[in-house]
Amino acid sequence: MMIRSNRQFTPPTDVIEMADKLMIVVEIAGMRTGDFNIILQNRRLTITGTRQRPDSHVAAYHQVEIGYGDFRIDLNLPWAADRDLVTANYEHGFLTIELPRKPVEKVRVMDLNTQLQD
Repeated sequence: MMIRSNRQFTPPTDVIEMADKLMIVVEIAGMRTGDFNIILQNRRLTITGTRQRPDSHVAAYHQVEIGYGDFRIDLNLPWAADRDLVTANYEHGFLTIELPRKPVEKVRVMDLNTQLQD
């Protein structure tokens, strides 16, 4: 059996919304911390990388379900994240990204009638 594939795969991804943050969890074993590219642009999060296939010398595959090669995850966020507080951690085959909610800017209301009377 010969399998050739240059297409990207998409690792299983959970998006969990909490009151003060979003938590993104990607299940992708066999990587190292530096193997990921994480880009936050406005309300769009993109995670890319390449998972290398282990050397198997000469082998005949009878079943192939594990994705290797390039992957890309694109997520539209429901609200803006505070980019200064974003964290990412890779441990035990899971990449976890925490995106704290960006505080909503307060609108300043001025009563012009009061100011004009002074």
